[in-house]
Amino acid sequence: MVSEGALPPTRLQLRVAQVALLVRLALLFLLELAWVARGDGLGALGVVAAAGVSYLALSSPRVRVLLMRHPLLVLLDVVLVAVVVALVGVDTPFVLALATSALLVGLWLPVAPGLLVVLFTVAIDLVLLTGRPIDDAGLVAYVVVVPAVFVTLWLLGLAIRRSGHAEARAQASLRDAMSAAATSQERGRIAREMHDTIAKSLQAMALTASSIPHHLHRDTDVAVARARELEQDCTLVIAQVRELMGELRTPVAELSFSDTVAQVVDEWRSSTGRRCVTRLAPVDVTDGHVRYELLMGLREALDNVRQHAGRCTVRVVLEAAGADRLMLVVSDDGAGSEPAFVAASPARGHFGVVGMAERMAGVGGSFRHETRPGQGTTVTFEVNRRGLVEKDQREVVA
Repeated sequence: MVSEGALPPTRLQLRVAQVALLVRLALLFLLELAWVARGDGLGALGVVAAAGVSYLALSSPRVRVLLMRHPLLVLLDVVLVAVVVALVGVDTPFVLALATSALLVGLWLPVAPGLLVVLFTVAIDLVLLTGRPIDDAGLVAYVVVVPAVFVTLWLLGLAIRRSGHAEARAQASLRDAMSAAATSQERGRIAREMHDTIAKSLQAMALTASSIPHHLHRDTDVAVARARELEQDCTLVIAQVRELMGELRTPVAELSFSDTVAQVVDEWRSSTGRRCVTRLAPVDVTDGHVRYELLMGLREALDNVRQHAGRCTVRVVLEAAGADRLMLVVSDDGAGSEPAFVAASPARGHFGVVGMAERMAGVGGSFRHETRPGQGTTVTFEVNRRGLVEKDQREVVA
């Protein structure tokens, strides 16, 4: 089991940390202006040092990782900020710089070392108050309220970190469940495709083979023609089996998604001899499950063109459809079909369009299939490239 401290920081965790560091930098910037105006070089140097550490933690992921791996380094940051606060006065608004340290500790460190750092921060705050004349109201504010704020901010940072990690684990579990469901659906699709293609081809080969002995006695030319048909059918079945075996392999994400789409199109173009025009934006897919379903949907759409469109030109377009969404469109100017005929395909044992819609529904995307007789067919896949489940899950056949 992975420890909480070893988990990578979440997006929410990093954003809150950035806000805290920006607040600290703003306070230190104002303090630096005041110190320069007073002509105090030593104080100005301390402020610059504290601001430099804050900037490094804000801008460098390596520094954040170093702090998470070695919690004691955070103590040095707390001490440095405490020195600056001591110079300007702990009874000033600049004590908020220490408060940001408590929040950052909760965001970055595990519970045990984080608690030690927070207690050390509270102790420093109380030590800084020693020897300062404070009335009863100030005593409550600086001795009780300020340490309580430190602890509260630490607990807030801890809650944000745990919430982010819980959401990340939930997303991972959801992707695993979706992957398992997609595997089951993929088995069903392959079984249907084997029935539609390989089984029917084998049946045709058996009929052709059974007729050859009959024609050998009556017309050898016809027997030779049937043998050639049998050879062609064998070649076709071998190609179909290889295609199915290729689909069973999980695509290796070494290439970018746009390059992988181009590779799939090139393979289809060379095997069918069809003309295909592409316009592929450099859009990548960061979720492996989404990547797989899109590529399988693309193969299915191109195979439908091969089987049903006739002589035509195919166009494949990949483009961004928002900040995190992409759109993959496969269109042709071929024969087209009646929408009602396509909708009734499952009753005839053809599940290509339904399978593509199920693929997109399985990854929270949308699917559209538009066709008209003599006007070609357009298939559109739209999905979140990071694999987030969207509310919009629809199938449109028009």
